[in-house]
Amino acid sequence: MICTCTLNPSLDYYMEFDHRIEHGKTNRSQLEYYEAGGKGMNVSIVLNNLLIPTRAFGFLGGFTRDFYVTLLQKYEYIQPNFTYIDGHTRINVKLHDTEGDSDVNAAGPYITSTDMENLRNKVQRLDEGDYFVLAGVSPEYLSKDITDMLKNIMANNVRVVLDTNPDIIANTLSSKPFLIKTTPEELDELAKLTGKNVSGKDEVIAAAKGILEAGAQNVIVVINNEKAILACADGIYECEIKRDEKTVSTVGTGDSLVAGFLMNYLRSSNAVDSFRFGACCGSATAYSKGLATREKIDSFYETTTVEKIG
Repeated sequence: MICTCTLNPSLDYYMEFDHRIEHGKTNRSQLEYYEAGGKGMNVSIVLNNLLIPTRAFGFLGGFTRDFYVTLLQKYEYIQPNFTYIDGHTRINVKLHDTEGDSDVNAAGPYITSTDMENLRNKVQRLDEGDYFVLAGVSPEYLSKDITDMLKNIMANNVRVVLDTNPDIIANTLSSKPFLIKTTPEELDELAKLTGKNVSGKDEVIAAAKGILEAGAQNVIVVINNEKAILACADGIYECEIKRDEKTVSTVGTGDSLVAGFLMNYLRSSNAVDSFRFGACCGSATAYSKGLATREKIDSFYETTTVEKIG
C-alpha cells in the first residue's frame, strides 16, 4: 500500500481573471473553484489518475474539514485516513491573471502533542512492503517527532519517500530512505541538505551523489521545474520535464514525478525506467490545467528520454 502524508494540507480556492489584477481596486474573477491541496495530496491524486490506490494521512480540522473530505469523494482510489484536530485547516488562495499566478497561503493550525501521537499510532501500523510519502513543509516544532516516527517505520522496512524539510531528511538518511526528492530553489533545500552552496549543474550532481552516499537509495533533484536529475545505484541520469514555453502551470510537477516514479517502480523495480515514467507525469502536469491524467501522461511517453550523465 502507498500512503501519503500532508501535515499541513490546504483547501485551495482558485480564482481566475481575464485581466491583470490591479492592487488597491476591486477585482472580479471570471471563474472560481476549490481543490484539496497539499504536496502529499497531489501525489495521491496523480496515483488515483493512474488507478493506484493510496491512503491519505495528515491533519484536518475546523469548518473546512468536512468540505475537504467531500472534495476527495471524486477520487475513487484515495482512502482518507486523516487525524482530526481542533484547529482549522487553512485556506490558500490561488490567483491567475493575464500576468501569471500568485499565491496567498495561510500558515495553518497548531498541531498538539496529542494530535501528533494520534498520527504516529496510525503510521506505526505500516509494515514491510508499504510505502510512506511525506511531502510538504513540516512545522519546525514537530521535526523531532517526525524524525523519530520515520526512523521507527524504516526499521520495519517501510519504504519512505521524503520531500520535506532538509533537517528531517538529513536526520533520517542513516536509516536509508527509499527516495529523496528535493530542489535547489525552494528555500535553498539542496544547500541546507549538503551544507554547501549549490548553483551550477555540476554542483547539483555532486550534491545528489552526496545524499546518495549518506544513505538514500534514490535521489531526484528537480531544477526549476524544467529538468530532473536522478542519482541511484546505477549512476546519474537526466531528463527534461519542460519542453517549451507553452506550459499551463508548473505547480505539482515534482509531486507528479514522485507519483509516476512510485507507480512504475511497483511493477518494474527499475529506478531508471521509473524515473522516465515519473518525468512523463511531471511533463503532463506542466502542460495541463490541473494534475496529470493518464491520457496526458501517455502522450509524453514516446518523446521522453533519459540520458546517463555520470
